[in-house]
Amino acid sequence: MNFTEIFVGAMRLLLVQLVGFIPKLLIALVIWIVGKYFINLGVGLIRKIKVKKIKPVSRLLDSLAFILLPLGKVLLALIILDYLGIGGSVIQALLSGFTFAIAIAVGLAFGRALEEDARKIVESVRKQLEK
Repeated sequence: MNFTEIFVGAMRLLLVQLVGFIPKLLIALVIWIVGKYFINLGVGLIRKIKVKKIKPVSRLLDSLAFILLPLGKVLLALIILDYLGIGGSVIQALLSGFTFAIAIAVGLAFGRALEEDARKIVESVRKQLEK
């Protein structure tokens, strides 16, 4: 086999795989359009709910609509990535990063909360060592 036969075979294989992937890509696009329509419809319905004389409930509904729109789009994107066969590793990487971020945030919160106590302990140990 020479270089041209290998190159032509590789290009043929690439073309076959690309042609096989285009229908999946079109279906993913349809899923995105339909999903986005339903997300916007649901958020629009939540925003249309009017509760008179109860301000906390209307604020709660506004906050719910504000949160559901981006959350729905992220979930829709993850569904599409999963349909295309990319989703499993992406979701695992995102969850791992999210877990590490929470662990760091909790560690920093405890560190800041106990900073004054730690300073007192270090000062008392230092005074006892100087004696």
